[in-house]
Amino acid sequence: MYCMKKKRVMGTLGIAAALMLLAGCEERDIQNQEEPDVASQSQQNVEEQDLLGELPLEQTEQQEQMEESEPQEQSEKPEQILDEVSGVQVQDELNADRIIQEQSFQVELNDWGEVKFVSYKPDYAEGADPYEDVSFYLLKDEKILYQFPYIREDQTSDYGMYYDVKFVMFTDTNGDEKEDVVIGAEYMTGAGPQGAIPHTVVRIYEDCGDYFTYNEELSDEINGYLPWESNVLAKDIKRLLQLTSGNEPLTDYESYTGKWCVGTGYVAAYEDPMPTSRNELTCSISNGNEFSGSLFTEQGITERIASVEDIVGTIQNGELFFEYTDDGWGGTGTLHIVFLPNQINVEVLDHQIAEENAIGYGISGSYEMTIRE
Repeated sequence: MYCMKKKRVMGTLGIAAALMLLAGCEERDIQNQEEPDVASQSQQNVEEQDLLGELPLEQTEQQEQMEESEPQEQSEKPEQILDEVSGVQVQDELNADRIIQEQSFQVELNDWGEVKFVSYKPDYAEGADPYEDVSFYLLKDEKILYQFPYIREDQTSDYGMYYDVKFVMFTDTNGDEKEDVVIGAEYMTGAGPQGAIPHTVVRIYEDCGDYFTYNEELSDEINGYLPWESNVLAKDIKRLLQLTSGNEPLTDYESYTGKWCVGTGYVAAYEDPMPTSRNELTCSISNGNEFSGSLFTEQGITERIASVEDIVGTIQNGELFFEYTDDGWGGTGTLHIVFLPNQINVEVLDHQIAEENAIGYGISGSYEMTIRE
């Protein structure tokens, strides 16, 4: 409006003066656009405040509540816990009734610090998948810090229905000076002659810093040594891990302590009505490699018994030789006992039958002891 009034006045002036006034007007107009009038801005603020003051009280309170409820840019959001295999969000709290107390522990675990390792039963509620697998967690201050990945994306296993967690072990499995998690879980298939017999399956989780990964290859290798019906203990798995690594020869054989027997097999155990032979090696090992024990056999049909008592010696490079002078039938010979990764073989060398033994029975042949009771 100011510039328009100036142009009307310029009609009575000379052309040159009019041009000069016009140029001056445009310059002032540009300056006014770059620097707003302070008084005008103040008046606008007053008008806005008056307008707000005229709003109903209820509307003003709603506006204040909306401003207070707006999330702050710096606020922390709860961390979502994702299953490493499936990538889906998992539950953020555990059902206390499903925690396996005897296989849950407070541990100091690598960079995770002081945490609680929790073994967690499948959901047995009506309608739940009967093949749902057991799961495992790390808790910090009773809150879920990490969930170990399932071995299958559908949260089941290839080994049958979950039965129990037999052991949990924390040990370095790959030589990186971090304790990994080794779990022995038991399953039943429910089918076949041994379907109702729980069998142990090992799973190995390696610590990768801020997550664990399931080492399927090493787990399968260890499981390949485990007979279906054998009593597998944590110390056996530790021995197998040492033997499969190939870094150092085995010098401590104490984990073989127990009663070992020859496996009867599917048919003999469940389908053959005829009695089967009993072949047992009882051994006790101390100081790493000092062996003492006995060998016992019983013929299934005749129930004849032979045995070698008071076997003693030192295991060297996985072998023990023991000369016996009586097997209960007057026979003599040498026992060659070989300690394999997860079985003990006994071979009878130079067996001599006593002259008075007319039927020729005694300790002879070889025995593959694959089952520890």
